[in-house]
Amino acid sequence: MSNEGIRLGVSASALSADPRITARTAREIGFAGVQFDAVSFGIDLTTLSGSGRRELRGILSAQDRELIGLRADAGLKGLGLGADVDRVIDKLAKVMETAAGMGSPLVCAELGPLPPAPIVEQRAPEPTALQAGLILLPERSREPAKPKREPPPPPDPAFVSQVNAAMAELGRHADRYSTIVAFRSDLASYASMELVLHDASCPWFGIDLDPVSVLRDEWDLHELFSRLGPQIRHVRGRDAVGGAERRTKSAIVGQGSVEWETLLADLEQTGYQGWITIDPADLTDRAAAARSGVKYLKSLIP
Repeated sequence: MSNEGIRLGVSASALSADPRITARTAREIGFAGVQFDAVSFGIDLTTLSGSGRRELRGILSAQDRELIGLRADAGLKGLGLGADVDRVIDKLAKVMETAAGMGSPLVCAELGPLPPAPIVEQRAPEPTALQAGLILLPERSREPAKPKREPPPPPDPAFVSQVNAAMAELGRHADRYSTIVAFRSDLASYASMELVLHDASCPWFGIDLDPVSVLRDEWDLHELFSRLGPQIRHVRGRDAVGGAERRTKSAIVGQGSVEWETLLADLEQTGYQGWITIDPADLTDRAAAARSGVKYLKSLIP
């Protein structure tokens, strides 16, 4: 498998709150780039002066590491009802401006709750007697009736309208700063994300693919890539063990249920040329998890 366009990076929070230590450790472990939180306990990058931004880039450059981009979070309410949407838009716009000003115009943003997508029941076609051949078909009269899922209630029109208006405004900011914005949501399905991105119709928008969220989603990898493959702008390097009812427990990359070989092959088929950023935020020893994860992925990416 050839994945020349895929590069491996790490989230700064996995290594240190000190950018100097982060850059040096990233080089020692073998990561090509570092992704920073726009706002963290250590520093608010959106408040840096021009000289401060140059200093951060200089720290990375001294270790021959790249700045992947910035991460941001729209908050618990996101763009939904009851949220201060203007404040969220202003916050994300500042992150876009900062990323562009630092020469790395990629922002990965957690959007929070989104309007639910309608459930589409997919039923396999029933074989005819001729297709079945020697297989005996069960008599319909003896089959127990299968319960049907009740369709979810339609999303609140005010919720849909507010999200769409906010995304349109974010799209104008993305165009202004020429910034790619990769969205994800731990509180919504990929089907919902597809609808939001379709309605926004912004060329600067895409998805921040989290393999762990796929383990919890109605869509599997095949469905996701068939629907959203060309819109993948960034990949989070996370893994988890899948359990009953789509429950997950965080794991080191390569030691969970994520089918990394399949995922990498799908990325190659879509022509993906971007970052996989290892983000072991939910693990106890994050630095050790980052070391193990990059070693595993490098074994799959010649």
